[in-house]
Amino acid sequence: MTTAVILLSHGSRLPEAKETLDAYKKMVKDAGLYRIVEIASLQFNQPDLPASIEKVVGLGAGRIVVVPFFLYNGVHVQEDIPRLVDETRQKHPGVEIVMAASIGVDERIGQIILDRIKEVC
Repeated sequence: MTTAVILLSHGSRLPEAKETLDAYKKMVKDAGLYRIVEIASLQFNQPDLPASIEKVVGLGAGRIVVVPFFLYNGVHVQEDIPRLVDETRQKHPGVEIVMAASIGVDERIGQIILDRIKEVC
């Protein structure tokens, strides 16, 4: 079964937001673990989550992992994304669609913060 990954961000009116998400998409794809890696945004940018799910299903994905690119579990992570996933799941009953945990609190991010501080000190 082919597993697809969708990196899901909030989205932004600024073009840099999509460029950043594209860079993370490339990192995940370059790791070589998943043949299908796409991005999606909840607001402002396209594709949105339903469009990305349709795309990866069209590419043959039998399993889709939606990765919320969020630092904390606010309303989008707790309510909006699960609702969108459930709605899309109903359209594709033969496809397994799961939601990974959000980025959340992680020591690796703490290290990045310390690195950024060192860069200016």
